[in-house]
Amino acid sequence: MIPSIDPSDVGTTGLLWLVLSYGYVLFFASNLISEGSDLLLLVPSMAGLVGSVILPLLGAVPDGAIMLFSGLGDNAQETLSVGVGALAGSTIMLLTISWGLSIFGGRVDIINNRANYGGKPRLTPGQSWSQSGVALDPAVSHGGIIMMVTTLPFFLIQGPAFFVDDEKYWALAGLVLCIIGFSTYLILQFRMSKLGEDKGRRLAVVKKLLLDGKVSLRGALAPAVKQFSQETIVGGRDDGYQGIDNDNSEAVKTYFKEVLREPFRKYDINGDGTLDAKEVRTFFNDFHESITEEGTRKLFQRYDTDGDGTICYDEFIDACFTFITNPETLQSETDDQQQ
Repeated sequence: MIPSIDPSDVGTTGLLWLVLSYGYVLFFASNLISEGSDLLLLVPSMAGLVGSVILPLLGAVPDGAIMLFSGLGDNAQETLSVGVGALAGSTIMLLTISWGLSIFGGRVDIINNRANYGGKPRLTPGQSWSQSGVALDPAVSHGGIIMMVTTLPFFLIQGPAFFVDDEKYWALAGLVLCIIGFSTYLILQFRMSKLGEDKGRRLAVVKKLLLDGKVSLRGALAPAVKQFSQETIVGGRDDGYQGIDNDNSEAVKTYFKEVLREPFRKYDINGDGTLDAKEVRTFFNDFHESITEEGTRKLFQRYDTDGDGTICYDEFIDACFTFITNPETLQSETDDQQQ
């Protein structure tokens, strides 16, 4: 016998407390799963597997649990109907409210059938709905097609229900089709990950974790640098410093620029596109990296090419690269200077 709580035994207040408690547990657990999966995406060797297989499986666990426990007990058919209704309702809510709010909050002016993401302002105040909107990534269309295909098991079961009394074989066929479809989806996602089509998602995760202070600068960038180094990282410079100045290292330079663009703007207080020594040191310390004033001075000696006491974005990228990939050289020169 599955233990249960009769709403009449706890009253309205008790039932509300149970609902809130259950909701909080689900919310807390989902955050743990999300943060853990985000951290796994920082490991290049596992990122493809995590993004394409592990995350969909974890996402299916709550839905599967709802269906499983709804089908237990003496009156399984009725309780299962409630579980399916709750699951369908939550899915529809995500497809309507969340999707609609995302479009409303992210819409921009549509000029010559193109979204005005690069203009200022991007959305003219009072702009009509017919002249504003969002641009669709190919992944959105791809996801829409997959969602339409997932309705086939539903029709496979519900269609014959209008004509036959015994639905068990049709239900079995629907189960087999669901298993085949889900396995095909995982394989497809894994192949897309291998082709680098989820690069944008991984990059967004790295930037979010970095800005939220969940990982250090080295923790966010070193795994990717290590992966790139197997093929593209250049050798050392004559002065002992490594630089991103080889044609084969453009992938590293691009990756650093994409990740560090927002943090750079945050610490560029006067908005002139450069950082001085104090701002650079604050940047490293805020992102959980230790650097002395002498170490900062050494970086500026190497990368402040025009000697004006500030470094531009490209010079900043080179400085971060050295700090992450060759901190021992920086520290040894700092110690020698102090002696």
